[in-house]
Amino acid sequence: MLSMQTDEFLEAIRKGNLQKINQLLDTTPILANSKAKNGVSAVLLALYHGHQDIARTVAAKKSELDIFEASVLGKIEQVKNLMDHNPSIANSYSPDGFIPVALAAYLGQKEVTEYLILKGANVNAIAKNATGFTALTGAIANNHAEISKILVKRGADVNHRYEGGVSPLMEASMNGNLELVNFLLENGADPNAKTKDGKSPISFAREKNHSKVVDVLKGQGAL
Repeated sequence: MLSMQTDEFLEAIRKGNLQKINQLLDTTPILANSKAKNGVSAVLLALYHGHQDIARTVAAKKSELDIFEASVLGKIEQVKNLMDHNPSIANSYSPDGFIPVALAAYLGQKEVTEYLILKGANVNAIAKNATGFTALTGAIANNHAEISKILVKRGADVNHRYEGGVSPLMEASMNGNLELVNFLLENGADPNAKTKDGKSPISFAREKNHSKVVDVLKGQGAL
């Protein structure tokens, strides 16, 4: 019975059905502790699908959050408490292969990102999954400029390659984020890096018609 309810609960999270989730949690609060087949918690699943309201609703029903949940929700005091008990969790991996600082950076949690770095989080830790993401690539993917700058200043690799050779500069160029493009170039990003299929930062900018980004890249010798 609980297994069927869990499947129904997780499906409601994926679909963003808050009303259904509240109904299920009212009758069976333990569903808040549900995990997807890959081990990802209900809180993380909600955030991965862009449902922050659902993530907060589910989190409120849990007796405690783990380091990954606390990080993505920006619960800095809970992050600190967890770290005080076990500092090594700063570089532990979630069931789907990300360390806490990468998740915090990806979801725009600046204070948590800064704190975890201060406590020794590896800003260049590579995800143990097919994405190959680092904290920086995650932050750039979601246009979190301030967090991206913090990571680079703390040693994040601006030329890390992932998913077929994509670089942070390519991602920023594709997104048309002129601020990040300029910042990455100023900090040593390669304007002529190529993916495995031969695309470069300027290729991505042209595809998306980001003319200002194209001009900046040309000014840095991009071909």
